[in-house]
Amino acid sequence: MQTVKRKMQSEIARSKTGTQGRALTTAAEILRREGYSRLTMERIAAESGVAKTTIYRRWPTKAALCMELYLEVAGRELHDPDTGDVVSDLRHICNMVVRLQTRTVAGSAFIGLIAEALSNPKSSASFLAEFAARRRELTRRVLERAIHRGEIRADTDVDLVIDALGGATTFRLLQRHAPLSRRFADALVTLVLSGCKTPQTGRARKERR
Repeated sequence: MQTVKRKMQSEIARSKTGTQGRALTTAAEILRREGYSRLTMERIAAESGVAKTTIYRRWPTKAALCMELYLEVAGRELHDPDTGDVVSDLRHICNMVVRLQTRTVAGSAFIGLIAEALSNPKSSASFLAEFAARRRELTRRVLERAIHRGEIRADTDVDLVIDALGGATTFRLLQRHAPLSRRFADALVTLVLSGCKTPQTGRARKERR
């Protein structure tokens, strides 16, 4: 149990100390053990020793808490590789997302946010829109950089590419019909980019060889 708790603490940014850090660590433990449906503010308060009023002041809903938990872990795990090549950049990001979803508590937090969106679509719409926008920032930056370099077409629908990459990954996370793996992530990037690469990209690669 102590080993699990230390792992949870390592998944929370070190800047989160005191009551906030204890509450997030406890929420992560509950999510890992029992999932989003068993996560309640009352349980977080009881197991963390943080007053329920304090928790509600910081996070008005458990979805808000899960959003912060996800973004805390993702902020440490994900970074912009900026290799100069859109294929390498996107493969790096997709593989890090796969790791995030399968090997950290962020996966459980993300599933919880999807459940919240389905059960309370009206009340959570604006909140989840903000979450989605923040999740898409990194991939958008990579794709816009690739357009500027001429690697993918200028008329590429960036949002559609992001949806295709994120949607396929999320589908596997939820359905568990096939493994989320490096092989999957690499093949997904190749498939999606095949529809928006510029002809010059292919010729340039042949010349470099």
